[in-house]
Amino acid sequence: MATQPPYRVKLVESVMTGADITVRRFVLAPGEAIPWHRHSSTDDLCVLLSGSLRVETREPGTERVLAPGGTHRTPAGTLHHLSNAGAEDCCFLLIQGVGTRDFVKLEPSA
Repeated sequence: MATQPPYRVKLVESVMTGADITVRRFVLAPGEAIPWHRHSSTDDLCVLLSGSLRVETREPGTERVLAPGGTHRTPAGTLHHLSNAGAEDCCFLLIQGVGTRDFVKLEPSA
């Protein structure tokens, strides 16, 4: 059974959940973001369906803005932040796996 994430965005919808892979559809309204975090053992693969999505990482520090059809893979253990980079809703698929999914939020002092 899927649990709600520890942040609020316009929509999080489960598409598929298996023993070691999860696929969810996210909708971020303008100005919304998923806070800085990492995953212990799963990679994230974002596939942008509509709008504009900013993906930022630390160590290495990168910033990439995806257009519809664009993808970005964030390896397990990498701190990252996702935000709507446009003036309209952005919609993307988030594929996480293979492994046990977790959400390790970056502490404010870090």
